[in-house]
Amino acid sequence: MAESSAKKTNVDILQLCPCGSGLVYGKCCEPLHTGKSYAATAEALMRSRYSGYVANKTAYILQTWHPSTRPQTIDPTTIANWCGLKIMRTSKGRVNDHKGTVEFTATAMDSGRISQLHEVSHFVKEDGYWLYVSGEITENNARQKPATGKIGRNAPCPCGSGKKFKKCCGH
Repeated sequence: MAESSAKKTNVDILQLCPCGSGLVYGKCCEPLHTGKSYAATAEALMRSRYSGYVANKTAYILQTWHPSTRPQTIDPTTIANWCGLKIMRTSKGRVNDHKGTVEFTATAMDSGRISQLHEVSHFVKEDGYWLYVSGEITENNARQKPATGKIGRNAPCPCGSGKKFKKCCGH
């Protein structure tokens, strides 16, 4: 699978996976990104797509996007500096389902500002593969709010991950 070189990836196969599973990237989302395995559930696809944005795997993101709604390209320079994912709920989307939804909040930090994307994503399973179809951005998005004061490296991350800032958005 082709990888964009416009933006350097910051994910190492031995680091914890950005998707928040608690597994190392090499045993979590990396096998999906390389085609060695496939997402068994809509939530697994959602997590791997989030990690794909973090790792700048634009080819993977496009490959897992349903053809009816997929853009022609993704400009890697427009990808935010994502630093936190919280899955809020899932509906269906299990191994034997053919449709599913995943509600999540993703946090980014750029230029000292924290942005949050709160979305309900819709997925379908076709020919045994989960695909992202569309997402509804909820009204309670907290977009572009300034980080309050200087954030200490050992302070809790303002994205709400529960991690220290230096291990999360300050990484």
